[in-house]
Amino acid sequence: MMPAKYRLRRRGDVAHVLSKGKKTPSGSVVLHWLPQTNSEVSQVAFTVSKKVGNSVQRHRVTRVLRHIMMTEITQLNNPKAIVVRALSNAASTPTENLKRDIQTGISKVNANV
Repeated sequence: MMPAKYRLRRRGDVAHVLSKGKKTPSGSVVLHWLPQTNSEVSQVAFTVSKKVGNSVQRHRVTRVLRHIMMTEITQLNNPKAIVVRALSNAASTPTENLKRDIQTGISKVNANV
C-alpha cells in the first residue's frame, strides 16, 4: 500500500486536478497533474473506468499502477498532484509496458515544468 502522505485522497482534490491540470498521455495511461505548493511531496490518485474491464481487472490494473508509482514518484522534480488515468487497453498491457508508460509520462511531466 502506498503511504498516506503520497495519496491524493479527497474527491474534490482529484476533480480539481482533472479539470484544471495539464494532461500528459503516455501509452496506456494519461497523467493529469498540477504543481503543488502546499505539500512537500507529490501525491497520486488513480482512476480506472469500467472501459478497462470488470471489477477484478480494474483492481488488478490499479494495484499494478500503484506499485509502479511507489517506485517512480521520487523521480518527479517538484511536488505535484497527479491523477493516473488508465485507458481501456491497460488491462491487456504487460506490466513492463505499463512501467515504461509511467516512466515516459513522468519524464514528460518533468520536461513541462
